[in-house]
Amino acid sequence: MDLISNIKPTKEEEKTVKEVSSEVISKLKKIKIIKPIVGGSISKDTWLKGTNEIDIFAKFNYKKFKDKNDKISDLLYNELKKIFNVAKVHGSRDYFHVNYKGFTIEIVPILEVKKPQEALNVTDLSPLHINFVKKFPKLKDDIRLLKAFCKANNLYGAESYISGFSGYAVEVLVIYYKSFTNVLKNSTKWKPKTLIDLVHKLKNPL
Repeated sequence: MDLISNIKPTKEEEKTVKEVSSEVISKLKKIKIIKPIVGGSISKDTWLKGTNEIDIFAKFNYKKFKDKNDKISDLLYNELKKIFNVAKVHGSRDYFHVNYKGFTIEIVPILEVKKPQEALNVTDLSPLHINFVKKFPKLKDDIRLLKAFCKANNLYGAESYISGFSGYAVEVLVIYYKSFTNVLKNSTKWKPKTLIDLVHKLKNPL
């Protein structure tokens, strides 16, 4: 069995995740103030075999809720409690965990932004990240390889106690260097303030 087969979800896993995601989305659609979508690596098809977490973004209309940005977590929590047994997780904007059919469903409230400048929290950018990564379908397995490599070396995860690479950072690195092996080769040359700039939008990113 090749390495990709060891880390890529099976057809059975894909079917189960799709079914569970659809069921949760269907329940969340009862909450009229949000539009729920599947997010994270599952939405980009860059997830690893054995994943038991599903990210879902609860999108709030930007015009209606931008002035209530600090309230959308509470608004969502009040509605989620009517449907699920839910746990609140504190962050830059509180989000929620729900245990459902053996999966941890992470439900994140975001403002639905059309451009990055509108974001009032870093999580608001997440759907834009999804759209960007999906432009590079041929790199999905290379992204999986780098994720698996980082996990094996305790480098995966942006949490402060890990100080590693987030899933999106891994995806950007592979897109920038065009393959898993190129990331490894170039990482040996990194120095402080090495700049990874994919789209060259800013004159001075640093």
